[in-house]
Amino acid sequence: MNIQSPLPLVSIGLPVHNGERFLASAIESILSQTYSHLELIISDNASTDGTQAICRAFAALDNRVHYVRNKTNVGAARNYNATIERATGTYFKWAAHDDLCKPTLIQRCVDLLETHPEVVLAYAKTTIIDESGKVINDRFEDLYNLRWKRASRRYKAFTKTPLDCNPVFGVMRLSALRKTPGIGPYESSDRVLLGELALLGEIAEVPERLFLRRYHSDVSTFACKSKKEIAAWFDPESKGRFTRLRRFREYIRSLYRVPLSIGERFVCLAYLILFYARTYTQPARWGRIVRQENAKFSLATYLQHNPAKTVHEKEEIY
Repeated sequence: MNIQSPLPLVSIGLPVHNGERFLASAIESILSQTYSHLELIISDNASTDGTQAICRAFAALDNRVHYVRNKTNVGAARNYNATIERATGTYFKWAAHDDLCKPTLIQRCVDLLETHPEVVLAYAKTTIIDESGKVINDRFEDLYNLRWKRASRRYKAFTKTPLDCNPVFGVMRLSALRKTPGIGPYESSDRVLLGELALLGEIAEVPERLFLRRYHSDVSTFACKSKKEIAAWFDPESKGRFTRLRRFREYIRSLYRVPLSIGERFVCLAYLILFYARTYTQPARWGRIVRQENAKFSLATYLQHNPAKTVHEKEEIY
């Protein structure tokens, strides 16, 4: 890595636990980026498979790779946030051990951030792939292109986006990310984080399909068969408490962490309440939420019933 590079450093945080199946491909897609001034911080959450060997092999070959291993499983939330603490770049990106990035993803996102200081997060369009890399959905739309100047206008649009959080794997200004709590130890905290980033500044979409999101049977959403298991995935010390109220409380807290005027904060709060009202008062929506709460489905069953939809209909409960 050229320390004297005139380009801003991009820190990439890759939290992983037992990810040997797809990990090498994910790392290769990062190290093969056309934007080379980056550091890859791998935080291994006490993996018991071949993850450690894979990471050490890459670290030995490329000095941009920094490998850290936790002695015990600290949970997904703490492991994600550990990569923020170790980051030294101007920009930051999370990478999942099973997703892929096309070679120009970071370059295109950095170009946008460098020319638009009002943008705090730049992300590329998403393509959904399966475990073999086959494209499941190349028409997926994240709809997080929140380019309004007023925070309340961005927040209004945020409350109407699909409940998917692929943009959390975009490139962020590290200074903005560090104003937030990062990933919280509760379900759907990534969406709460995106909402807070939308309050801090604009979120912009790169109109190219450069992010490949992989869906397979070991994805946490499918592998965890109950709310208690999901809670333990985020935080092993969790008691599996019901988290819907926790999420609402964290949304509220984010409105008070960001320096907004009283009027702007009140308007954003109103949009948030309307979002919850739409979610839980519409009969059709409520029926689907109940089914999601109780259903224990596999990826195969999901794809069988939704062959062309994938994530939009696999929403978490907010």
